[in-house]
Amino acid sequence: MHTIRSYFRAKNYLEVDPPVMARTLIPEAQIEVFETALVSPYDEPEPRYLTPSPELFLKQLLANDFGSLYSIGRAFRNSESTSLHHNPEFTMLEWYGVETDASSQLTLATELLHTIAGAFPEAEGSSLLAAAPETLSIARALESAAGIAPDELRPDEIEEAARRNGIRISETESPADLFHRLLVDLIEPSLPLDRPVFLTDYPSLVPTLAAQQPDAPGFADRWELYLGGIEIANCYTEERDAAKILEFLESEHEEKARALVPHEPAMELVSFSEAPPVSGVALGVDRLLMALTAEQDIRGVIFFP
Repeated sequence: MHTIRSYFRAKNYLEVDPPVMARTLIPEAQIEVFETALVSPYDEPEPRYLTPSPELFLKQLLANDFGSLYSIGRAFRNSESTSLHHNPEFTMLEWYGVETDASSQLTLATELLHTIAGAFPEAEGSSLLAAAPETLSIARALESAAGIAPDELRPDEIEEAARRNGIRISETESPADLFHRLLVDLIEPSLPLDRPVFLTDYPSLVPTLAAQQPDAPGFADRWELYLGGIEIANCYTEERDAAKILEFLESEHEEKARALVPHEPAMELVSFSEAPPVSGVALGVDRLLMALTAEQDIRGVIFFP
C-alpha cells in the first residue's frame, strides 16, 4: 500500500476516500450487490448498497475538475462463485488520469508493476511483475487460438464462431455472454504465465462505458491486464458523449431490474460528459499481491478472508 501510494503521489494524483455505502451504483448488470438499509426513527427505511466499485464517486469528482485521482479501498461483489481468486470483500485500487487514454495508462500500469517489483526484489513473484509485458489484441488472440476472424466478433456472427469451436449455446445467452465464454475457454488458457499480458481492443458487442476506437469501428478502446493467467486490472478510455452514456444507463436499467438484488443504476453518471478527456483503471490489489508473492489462494493474502 505504501509503495502504491508513493507512486501515485509522485505522479501528482490526488488520493480520495469514497463511500462504501451508496443509494445508487455503477451500471454493470453482471455485478450482484449487497443490500442494507438506512433506518430512521421518523421515516421509512431507505435502501443502501455496498459499493462494488468507487467509479461513481470518482467520476463525479472528475466532472467537477478535481484532476487526476485515485482511491484504495474496499469493494463488495455478491453471488460470485467461491474460488481461489474470489473474495466477496476485496481491496480495489482505482485511478483516473486526466488527458490520458488507454494506451498511456498501459504505460503507467507497466511502470507501477516495475516499481512494486523493485520495492520487493526478494518476493517470489517480483520477476513476473518486472518482466517486459506482452500486448495482445483480442482479435489476434482469437484468430491464433481458434481461427476466429475479427469480422466474426459481431453480434450476428459470434454465435456461429462459438458453435464452430465446440461451445454449447443456450437460448438465453447474449452475444456478450458468448464473447465471455470465448475469452475464458479459448484465450485465457493460452496466455503466457511468465510476464504481464495486456489484452487490448475488446469488441463493442460487450456493452461498457469505454469509448470506441476512432480508427477501428466495432472495437472499444480498453484493455485488461493478466498476471500468471489471472485477470488483475481493467482499463477504459472513458466515454464522455452524454447521449451514449444515457443509452448505456437505460439499457442496464432493464438488466438491474432482473438482478437478485434489484437496484437503480446511477443516472447522475450522465454528468460525466462534462469531465475532461480521461481514462481509468480498476485493479484488484489482493490478486496483485498474489502475483507478487506467488500465492495460489486469495485467502493467503487476506487477513480475514
